[in-house]
Amino acid sequence: MRACHEGRELTVKTLSLVVLLGLGAPGLAQEAAAPAQGAAIEEVIVPGRTPEKLRVEIERLETDVYERFNALNSNDEFDIHCLKQAPTGSNIPLRTCAPNFVIQAESDSAEKMLTDGRGGAGNNYNPAEHAMRMEEKGRELTAEMQRVAREDERLLRDLVRLDELKQLQSSDRSRSAER
Repeated sequence: MRACHEGRELTVKTLSLVVLLGLGAPGLAQEAAAPAQGAAIEEVIVPGRTPEKLRVEIERLETDVYERFNALNSNDEFDIHCLKQAPTGSNIPLRTCAPNFVIQAESDSAEKMLTDGRGGAGNNYNPAEHAMRMEEKGRELTAEMQRVAREDERLLRDLVRLDELKQLQSSDRSRSAER
């Protein structure tokens, strides 16, 4: 029983880091889904799944995970929202997801830069202070994600599935790059 709990806690911890980073680093959770020692898996092939279908499935599951987490977490600063927008100079929209505290920090920083620029004063933005604040908030978000996932079996199951899909997407991209 204890080993099962420890394994589940490792999975929750690892997967919450993936969520924290906007799911941009699917390799972080490889420990959680790694096969038992001695078992060798060379390649997993899922017939009939195109990269586009996989991307759509990941987006749908991300949306479900974030909506569930947002409903269950204890702090609105940790609510995670996704949006699609084309970066400057592009017509191709990209999907980005971020917690409220990151969105607010970016907004405050932009407002401060505009205000400082209009007043003729020097820019008082301190990148080291900002990075420290974001790191601290990130740790708090990770702890909250772990707590919520331990208490909600559906969220944990969806996080594990999301991690599996992200790893599959990553391995598909690696195989495509090798060709």
